[in-house]
Amino acid sequence: MRRKRFLSFFLVMLLVLPTLFSCGKSEDTVVIGYIGDLSGEDAYVGVPPQLFLKDYFEQLNKEGGILGKQVKFVAYDMQPDNAVDGSLAANRLINEDKAIAIIGPSSSSAAIPMAEICGQAKVPFIATSATNEKVTIAEDGSLNSYAFRVCFIDSYQGTAAANFAYDKGIRKVGMIETLGNPYSQNICDFFAEQFELLGGEVVSRIGVQAQDVEFRAQLTNFGSAGIDALFFPSGTYKLPSLVANQAADLNLDFKYIFTDGVYDDTLLEVAGPNIEGAIMTNYLFGDDPAYDEFRDEYNAKHKEYSANIFVYLAYDAVELLMHAIKESNSLDPVEIQKALENATDVELFTDKHFTVDPKTHNPLNKMVAIIGVEDGKFTLIENYYPTE
Repeated sequence: MRRKRFLSFFLVMLLVLPTLFSCGKSEDTVVIGYIGDLSGEDAYVGVPPQLFLKDYFEQLNKEGGILGKQVKFVAYDMQPDNAVDGSLAANRLINEDKAIAIIGPSSSSAAIPMAEICGQAKVPFIATSATNEKVTIAEDGSLNSYAFRVCFIDSYQGTAAANFAYDKGIRKVGMIETLGNPYSQNICDFFAEQFELLGGEVVSRIGVQAQDVEFRAQLTNFGSAGIDALFFPSGTYKLPSLVANQAADLNLDFKYIFTDGVYDDTLLEVAGPNIEGAIMTNYLFGDDPAYDEFRDEYNAKHKEYSANIFVYLAYDAVELLMHAIKESNSLDPVEIQKALENATDVELFTDKHFTVDPKTHNPLNKMVAIIGVEDGKFTLIENYYPTE
């Protein structure tokens, strides 16, 4: 009889012990997620930040982790469809991995549906370069309580670009927007509104598809319209480089105005001579000497990728998250959200006085870097603060 009881007890313990050990392991770790473009032609946007964040949390764990717990860093791809795959990744991080917070995404098309998912689950995310207003403010005007970002928004960037262009004597522009892309279309809207309010003219506005590769007919029409500049907000360098190279083939010399998404060394490699004199709006100037030490360390460790703007934005996002955890003294997502909402004058990697507007969850008075292309290199023209 004793033998049977012992065997029964032994079998029960075999079932229970793995559960006990797994519970103990989960109690010692906390999951922080990341969602980005980890494959395909846009991997330069998502993979460099992933490598940085992996390094960051490994070092943090060596130093004791956060609030006595080790961090398990979990990253998911949002390719090939940012909206669909980003949502799947968010659900997986929340429901399977039990993440307390998510860093990313970089695109508005992924961040907008994520806002509802994270809001329902009460898990905050900090978008890096998702600039569409609807990321933090829903269609009905209500606040997406668990959505935050470290970048400026489309209206902010579009208005700043229009002001700068008009101040520099540009009066007539042609405009290219990527159809179906909220980022590109919204910035075009805000640029056009402000530029025309100042007295400028949008001579022609055309739409292209993200898969298009031929633009010579449209460029020929722009060439005969007498425009001073061609405004093309794009999420990546691919389409603008094709446009610039084809314009050069037609002997058309446009002054280009781009936005943050094209700011990558690959743009210079692919279209450098044909975009000489171009200007673009951005969150920061990546070659700022203040970033030299970090950039050199990163580049020495990661031979396949260089530190780019998306790495710097991920650095800002993780520092903002660490600030919220420290301020709340909690790993509870709800408490972290409260601390994020009240973040004031926080020192981040690229912004020494970062403040969250609690009404919109957008940064207040975020700097706009005006970057130019000169002698085949990016150069800082001006750091612009809209309210100063």
